[in-house]
Amino acid sequence: MEKRHVIRLHNAVFYAYHGNHHEERRLGGKFYVDVDMETDFTEAAENDTLAKTVNYADVYDFIQDIVTSSKVHLIETIAKRIADKILLDFPIVTGVSVRVRKPGAPIKGVIDYVEVQVD
Repeated sequence: MEKRHVIRLHNAVFYAYHGNHHEERRLGGKFYVDVDMETDFTEAAENDTLAKTVNYADVYDFIQDIVTSSKVHLIETIAKRIADKILLDFPIVTGVSVRVRKPGAPIKGVIDYVEVQVD
């Protein structure tokens, strides 16, 4: 049976200016990102070689750039951009799941956060 390998970045937090309402885009807020990347890192693990796996520091850097470099209306846009870039820039990644959470979403009710997921 083939083993499933996943590299996961969990709960990366960024301050950014996204939202559909003017005040959200003016005041900003925290956004939380989780990324699961499916890959075969057997060779990297056996040889203890970073070049044969996904450098998660590089992944974090471009996630930060995507989340903080421009303002968008939808967290769906952020999640899709992250997923697309991982698959484009890291050919060793065969599958990706991205979750973006937005606490304090402008909803008339009590919730912890709103979350979107791209697989």
